Amino acid sequence: MPLADTLSQAEAFLSTITMPPKYRSISAQVADILREKVRKETWRNVLPGERQLAERLSVSRKTVRKALSILREEGSIHTLDNRVNTPVPRKLHIRASSGPAKRIALLLPESIETARPFTVLWINRLMALAHDAGFEMEVMAGWRYFGQQAGQSLRRLVDTHPGRCWILSRSHRPLQEWFAGSGELALVSGTALAGVRLPSVDVDYRALCHEAALEFLRQGHRRLALFLEKTEHGGEVACERGFRTAISAYDDAEPLVICRPSKSTSAIMREMARILSMKSPPTGILLSNSLSYVTAFSYLASRGLRVPQDISIASRSDEPFLNYLYPLPTRHFVPAAKLGTALFEAVLRLTGDPAAGAFEVRITPDLIRGSSIGSPKAGAW
Repeated sequence: MPLADTLSQAEAFLSTITMPPKYRSISAQVADILREKVRKETWRNVLPGERQLAERLSVSRKTVRKALSILREEGSIHTLDNRVNTPVPRKLHIRASSGPAKRIALLLPESIETARPFTVLWINRLMALAHDAGFEMEVMAGWRYFGQQAGQSLRRLVDTHPGRCWILSRSHRPLQEWFAGSGELALVSGTALAGVRLPSVDVDYRALCHEAALEFLRQGHRRLALFLEKTEHGGEVACERGFRTAISAYDDAEPLVICRPSKSTSAIMREMARILSMKSPPTGILLSNSLSYVTAFSYLASRGLRVPQDISIASRSDEPFLNYLYPLPTRHFVPAAKLGTALFEAVLRLTGDPAAGAFEVRITPDLIRGSSIGSPKAGAW
């Protein structure tokens, strides 16, 4: 096909792509939060400065500046000559109804703006549902809350933000155990670790990895590698368990190779180099997420190895950009909106009944069978 025709078809395809109707920018969501605080007279005279708001909401000052501009244009705030923002008094102000505050705090190790696209989308859905239901929602981030000795930092955080239902994302054991013993309303966005009595909402990673392993095994692969996140998460434990269960049904399967690199590109490439240099390298690899899949895919290409002719790979998660890779990756898909909705429903359940206990909600992912898994190459390696 001539290049001009190919480009024309690509332009026609891209012109049909539209953003989901539920999508709202981070700055618009920040504006919603600030508008609600102005309405409830949280700040009677002066709003906090841009730096304070950025730190409190775990976004950049640029995002805060855009949000303040939205409020300024709609007349909710007024900016003085010294750049101090003040609420605009309303002649008619309806105060919030009495009763327990409906507030959500999402705790992350890093800012939303550095999160993976899937994470941003489920947070967007959660924020939209919370706003529509009259909940205040704040996003708080910082590695100081995720360290081994983070107890004092967490106590200060909770004491200065009382009356919230906390959602713990990418949480490890010390953080989960602290909240489990704190008496605060909290649930895990992920899997609660063994012995931790907290409700949780997560993808069913045990089922996901069991099914992924079977995809390789049914194609004849017997030497497999599993990439897991370096940090301990309950979902990683469930994933490994599901993968091993599938392998155990095949007597001729060799011991599973476990890889736990950090999320950096260089760490993933070093781990790929290590396992490919083994005496009997894996013929099939399940990558922990879509970004590590792209890194592994490009590294294999740099080594002159073809997918799936020379080695088969798959991803545990999906992102829209994977649709533009060839061969099409085999991966599992969970709609981000579905996870965000499940988290909000868990918040409603927990705030409605604080004694609900350590309930679990698991979302079954869908397998997208691409063409990145093939039969192992005869006499390979």
